[in-house]
Amino acid sequence: MAIFYRKMLSQKVCRLCDTNVVLPLSALNFNYQKATKTAELHVPMQHLGEALKHDSPRMQEFLKGLNNDESCDEVTIQTKSGKRWLKCVLNKERFISQLLTKKYSFKEHPDVTQTIVVEFSSPNIAKPFHAGHLRSTIIGNFISNINEYLGNRVIRLNYLGDWGTQFGYLALGVRLKDLSPEEINENPIKCLYDAYVHAYNVARGDPKVHSVAMDIFSSMEHGTTEEMQHWQEYRAYTIKELEDLYRRLGVQFSSYEWESSYRMNKITHVLSAMKQRGVLLEQPDRRQVIQVKNRTVPLVKSDGTGMYILRDIAALIDRHERYSFEKCMYVVENGQNEHFAALRGIAHVLDLPYAQGIEHIKFGRIHGMSTRRGQVVFLRDILHEAQQLVLEKQRASPNTRTNVIDNPSVCEVLGSSAVIINDLKQRRIKDYEFEWSKILQMDGDSGIKLQYTHCRLVSLLRAQASDEDVQSIECAGQLLREPEASEIICQLANFEPVCYQAQETSEACILVAYLFRLCKSTNLALKVLPIKHETDFHKRQQRILLFSRAQKVLRAGMELLGLTPLEEM
Repeated sequence: MAIFYRKMLSQKVCRLCDTNVVLPLSALNFNYQKATKTAELHVPMQHLGEALKHDSPRMQEFLKGLNNDESCDEVTIQTKSGKRWLKCVLNKERFISQLLTKKYSFKEHPDVTQTIVVEFSSPNIAKPFHAGHLRSTIIGNFISNINEYLGNRVIRLNYLGDWGTQFGYLALGVRLKDLSPEEINENPIKCLYDAYVHAYNVARGDPKVHSVAMDIFSSMEHGTTEEMQHWQEYRAYTIKELEDLYRRLGVQFSSYEWESSYRMNKITHVLSAMKQRGVLLEQPDRRQVIQVKNRTVPLVKSDGTGMYILRDIAALIDRHERYSFEKCMYVVENGQNEHFAALRGIAHVLDLPYAQGIEHIKFGRIHGMSTRRGQVVFLRDILHEAQQLVLEKQRASPNTRTNVIDNPSVCEVLGSSAVIINDLKQRRIKDYEFEWSKILQMDGDSGIKLQYTHCRLVSLLRAQASDEDVQSIECAGQLLREPEASEIICQLANFEPVCYQAQETSEACILVAYLFRLCKSTNLALKVLPIKHETDFHKRQQRILLFSRAQKVLRAGMELLGLTPLEEM
C-alpha cells in the first residue's frame, strides 16, 4: 500500500526536479481524521529532496501536480513547531481499493537489499538457558524475520559457547563430584551445571584448584587431553535441550556454529596476519596484545591460550569469506558494549573492508524473573509456568472451547506468546521487571490479547466465507464509510511503514505497539460493523473484505515477532 504512494510521490519529484529521490517507506504515515472524516498521508518535507525543502515556484508546481492526481483530493504543506510536512488528503475510494485489492510484496519492490549475518541466542553448553539468552533469542529472531521479510538475505547464526576456561572447571567439577555417565545422562544440563558451580566455588578458596582447571583447558586448547571426548558428549546433551526450547519459542537457525572452531590450533593464520602487519605486540609476561586507539586489548594469555575476542575476530573473518555479508549483527546484552567496540576497533586496525558493517544490537536486563513462589529459575521453568497459568485461565473462562483445554499445545503457544510479547513490547535498551500479572493479562496489551483478536477474526471469517470467496469480492470502498472502518483502513495502510521503522531501528516494540493499535481498532469495529446480522448483502461483503485484510496483516505481524498465530483458543 505505502509502496504505491511512495512510487507516485517519487515519480513526481523526479519529473519536476530531474533528480532521483529515495523516499523511505518509514517516513510515510497514514492517519484518519475523525473531525473531517478524511484519510490523510503525512510525509516530512526533508525526505522529498533539497529542491522542495523551501517555498519556491518549483514547490508550487509540485503541489499543483499532486492536486491534479486522482489519488489525492487535496495536498498542502503544514508547519508546526518548526517542522514541515506534506499533507495529502487521499481520495478515499481509491485509497480503500488500493489497500484491499492490490497485492504488494516487499521482495518484489525491495529497497537496496543486503546480506546480513545475525548472531543471536548463543548460550554456553552445559549451562541452563537464562533470561539474558531469552532476550537475545527473541530479539535476534525478530531482527532476522523483519530483514528477511523486507527482501534481505539473512544468515541466522547460533554461536555456541563450547570453549574457554569454564570447561576446565566443568571437567574438574565432574571429577570432584565423581559423577558417572549414568548420573549425567539422567539430567545432563542440571548435573553438569552443578559440577561447574561446585568446582568454581572450591577454586575461590583454593588457588591450586583454579590452576588445575586452567591446566585442563590449556591441554584441551592444544587437543591433547582425554577430556575432549567428554566435551563432545556435553555438546550433544546441550543441543538436545536447546532444540526443544527453540521449538517452543518458534526460532530456527541457518547454522549452529561453535566457538571451538576457532581454538588456537585452528586460527594461527589470523595471528600470523597480525604479525605481518606489525600490529600484534608481545608483552614481557608473554601475553600478546593489539593496540586499539588508546586501549590495549589482550588477545593471547601468557599460557598461550586465546582470549574470547581473538576467537570473535577469527569468526568474523571466516564468516565474511563464507557469506560476503554487508552487515554482521551481534544481539548481545548492553554489558558487552566494550567488547564489541574493541571488535570493531580491531577490524579497523586490520583494514577489514567490512568493519563498518559490524553492529552491536544492545539490550537491557530482565529483573525479577521467577516463578510465582519466588524461585529464580531458568527459561524452561518460566515457559512451563506460563503454560500452566494459561491453562488455569482457560479452564476458568466460559468462552474457552472444550477441545482447546484438551490440547496442551494451545496453552504452550499462549504461554510462549505471553513471554515473547512481554519482552518485545519494551524498548531494547531498557531493563524491565518481570511481572506475571502483566504478562498474562487479557484486557491489556499482551501476547494473549494478540492471539485472542486473531482467533476472533479467524472464527468470524470462517463462518462467513472461504478464502476463495473473499478473493472474488470486488471492492466498493464507498460502502465502508463508518469511522470505525476508516480507522482500521488507515491502521492497515501503516503496516509497511511500521515494518521499515522497526527494521531501521531494530526495535520490535514499534511493531508490537502497531499491532496493539490494530487490535484495538479491530475489536471496536467488530462491535459496530456486524457481518452475520447485516441485512445489506453488499455491505456484508465489504466488511468481510476489510476484516480479512485485518486478519492477514495481524497474522503477518505476529509471525514477524516470532509468534505462532492460533485459530482458536
